Amino acid sequence: MTVRAYRAYFVGLPAALTATALWGFTFLGPAAVAPVNVYYLVVGRYAVFGLMSLAVLLTHRRGLPALGVRRLLTALHLGVVGYIGFYLLLAMSAELGGGVLASTLTGLIPLMVTLVSNVLEKVLAWRRLALPVVVISLGLLLVNSGAPADRSADGGDLALGAVLGFLASAAWSYFVIVNRRALERARPAVDGTTWTACIGLGACLGSLFLLPLALTGGGPSPFADAGTLWPFLAWCVTLAVLGSWCATWFWNLASKQLPATVMGPVIGMEAVFGAAFNLLWEGRTPNFHELWGGLLVIAGVLLASYLFNRAGLTRTEPQRGAGEPAGPPRPLPAQPSSTS
Repeated sequence: MTVRAYRAYFVGLPAALTATALWGFTFLGPAAVAPVNVYYLVVGRYAVFGLMSLAVLLTHRRGLPALGVRRLLTALHLGVVGYIGFYLLLAMSAELGGGVLASTLTGLIPLMVTLVSNVLEKVLAWRRLALPVVVISLGLLLVNSGAPADRSADGGDLALGAVLGFLASAAWSYFVIVNRRALERARPAVDGTTWTACIGLGACLGSLFLLPLALTGGGPSPFADAGTLWPFLAWCVTLAVLGSWCATWFWNLASKQLPATVMGPVIGMEAVFGAAFNLLWEGRTPNFHELWGGLLVIAGVLLASYLFNRAGLTRTEPQRGAGEPAGPPRPLPAQPSSTS
């Protein structure tokens, strides 16, 4: 291996893992602000993200005219679906079924993107995808079939939490696919910074429609007292800064160093980090179902990525960490990269 290749791995791989860890960290949000309802958290987080995006747009005024009305509307709607839809569904899933369940379900995202990409581009025989689909399905079933003895959620809550987690994965997968196709058509007229900021603005505007739900939802208001307000604001800022901008910076650094064959599997680590952070937060070790189910999900995601890389289909690999809900979209240059 050349000196340049060694540098790519020693710099790029830690950067990619840091990005996925930061996205996984955002899964702690609902538990961290409880008993304040998740609607307040979504509004607060994306209000901060929107203000940051607005500041970026004010300093990149030349990028807006090149965007055009149609592309602007596309970016705004991606912000609503990919950020508000994804994070809200994920937070509700974590609230009902637990953070480990919600985090593990995000392991579906790389597989969903792979399958939909194969439908759109018809590039790989479906029989070759049978094994990873079965492995991931078994892993998810195993995780969902067992719950810790001290978990308060009943069977109905766990089932609903699993459904919401699946819908969250579908929302982010939609974002990844549509965002990539839109960027490929827009390049080179639109720069990634302007595109990302427009999506952040869309997420902020979309979160405003959740204000009535936040005001009428259960739990105390974050403005009830200083003891509730300041920790809540701190988490909103932390999730916006770390889960969006910092994660994006590390991911873009990794994307410049590592080939697509490495970046694809690393994306699946978001779910692993999310589950690990939730286990630390709950102060417990994974039970049998969570441990082996999670390992099966990881194995299935890696196997699916391997099959596509073997076929030379790096262009169909997912470009986000799943989670974050939690970070802004990542524009894709010739070598897979992301800007969240």
